[in-house]
Amino acid sequence: MVRRLNPLARYPLISFFALTALISWAIWTPIVIRYYRNPFPVSFEETPAYLILLAFLGFFGPTIAALILSGLEGGREEIKRLLSGWKLWRVGLRWYLAFFLSQLAIEFLATQLYIGQSNATPQIDWGNWAGFLPTFLRAALIGGAIAEETGWRGFALPRLQETRSALNASVIIGLIWGVWHLPISLVPGANFPVELNLTLFAVFVLNAVFISIVMTWLYNNTGGSIFVCYLYHALLNTGLLSAIYKFKNLESAWWGKMYYGTVLRGAFALLLVAYFGARWLSRTGENPLESPSA
Repeated sequence: MVRRLNPLARYPLISFFALTALISWAIWTPIVIRYYRNPFPVSFEETPAYLILLAFLGFFGPTIAALILSGLEGGREEIKRLLSGWKLWRVGLRWYLAFFLSQLAIEFLATQLYIGQSNATPQIDWGNWAGFLPTFLRAALIGGAIAEETGWRGFALPRLQETRSALNASVIIGLIWGVWHLPISLVPGANFPVELNLTLFAVFVLNAVFISIVMTWLYNNTGGSIFVCYLYHALLNTGLLSAIYKFKNLESAWWGKMYYGTVLRGAFALLLVAYFGARWLSRTGENPLESPSA
């Protein structure tokens, strides 16, 4: 394989993270400037269509960077290898149940903790499960899940695991992934339904680290399935219980569930590390993936 002859391909990980930020932030920055010069309502119904398209395009930064660097490393064959993880969907029902049920449990417990702490009395209608499917489809087709995972998990994760443990690779990706969201998070409603502050962003980045650990566990144990990580990412963006629990104070409820969800997801991530091991997050004790340099 012809690779690393180009200066960018010589340092693929540094180049990937830098190029990802450059692409996404260059797209998102004009949106931020536009908002603070002339604030606009942020929703699919009211936001100008060109701004929605720009924001969505910005989320493709990791994928665009991965495709460019894969092409520089090994041309068409390396790009095909990069995208092959999308075809790995026959991984066993247990892995689909694993991320669905774990996320359902985390969301349910986080909601109950918020209710107990705040004495909030939500309207609960379990018959609203039908509202989950269209929301999930929108998150799956028009959102970060489809735009990002080729880069974070398909390109960066296996390369980081060449020289680092699965846990360390997850933490690195999670920290960068979380901070990468900063520009679009400056527009209230674009990434958070509340105004950004330092505490909120710190919790968000920590949550990204915990999610990254869970994603690595899924990726490594499904033979490198980007598709499974994509579905889990879309599920996270959907909110399994958002259609069922309705709170009067939406901002307080969102923040409370975000805080408790992060704590619970952190506990889940620690359990995965303790049981599966930090090296590969896999009980085999060996590298479950083929090295991208092989």
